[in-house]
Amino acid sequence: MVLLALLFVSLTLGAPMNAAHQSDSMNHSFNYIVTILMENHGLGDIIGSPSAPFMNKLASAWSLATNYTALDHPSLPNYLALVSGQEFATWSQSDCNPGASCNAGDAPNLVDRLESRDLTWKAYMEGYPTNCGTNCSPGNCFLGDNGTTQYAARHNPFVYFGDIVNSTERCSRIVPANSTNAAPDDQFLADLESPAGSSNFMWLTPNLCNDMHDCPISTGDSYLSQIVPKILDSKLFTDHKAALFIAFDEGNTAFPSDYVYAIWAGSVAKTGFSSSNQYSHYSFLRTVEANWHLRPLTSNDKGASTMKEFFIHPADHDHSVHEDEMKDHENSDGNHHIELSEDSHHEAQRD
Repeated sequence: MVLLALLFVSLTLGAPMNAAHQSDSMNHSFNYIVTILMENHGLGDIIGSPSAPFMNKLASAWSLATNYTALDHPSLPNYLALVSGQEFATWSQSDCNPGASCNAGDAPNLVDRLESRDLTWKAYMEGYPTNCGTNCSPGNCFLGDNGTTQYAARHNPFVYFGDIVNSTERCSRIVPANSTNAAPDDQFLADLESPAGSSNFMWLTPNLCNDMHDCPISTGDSYLSQIVPKILDSKLFTDHKAALFIAFDEGNTAFPSDYVYAIWAGSVAKTGFSSSNQYSHYSFLRTVEANWHLRPLTSNDKGASTMKEFFIHPADHDHSVHEDEMKDHENSDGNHHIELSEDSHHEAQRD
């Protein structure tokens, strides 16, 4: 009877009954992560700006990296670096659409590393079509640049890697964030209401207006004010160890001082915290790798500092586990939540 009860609990939580697995899960800062990338503004454009009241409130309430730098200009090299550890500058600096002379070939990427650990992933794109039409990759990824509403391929790094676009299974993991004429990102938000529908690694690319590329800061701030509270209030974020990372692809200057807005939020992140330590897009990638004990992709991310100081319980980054001993799509323990409604206020305590 006891064995049956334990089996029921294990199946209900969606985690295998494996002591090593359960012990290892405790070494993770987070079991789920949502990443949102905004566009083309430096840190000074956002912090203190009357056009960005929500982002300033978010930065005060959660964890802000004040010296987080982008890597290059224009957009595409930064997007690629975040998921592969390299910029591919010889062709990516043209911000080209994926094609014969604009792709990373079979270069290893974060998807490879995640799947090697049996971790799940999904990329949500605003304006991404439900059918690739005449712009299909061999795996049926959409390779066009228009989509349905203000989608840009250069803001979708996944479609530049051969082992993603040539795979039907992997292409099926790149999906529209929103249904037609619906509230912002309703399909993405629906997945957050069930751990069974949530992936360990989730990426959200807003459209060209919501990410501030083509529209004012106030538009992007308004968009985030609608979507972020729903993310933090979702079942995934209130019941599980989930992290939200929001950053901008590039700012107004040059690496290593192209500082952009970058924050961590969610029950696993410190509150009212900021750090002036130097970080970059490679640090984000290294943080994800270290959290799940993934092998670094390049010397760039291998040499980058992890952002572990932003988490309440930093991952055991020195813990070594054989690749096939771990599966991390799991339940977690307690958490806390900060309300970010318009009438709430959180006093920041800066370190």
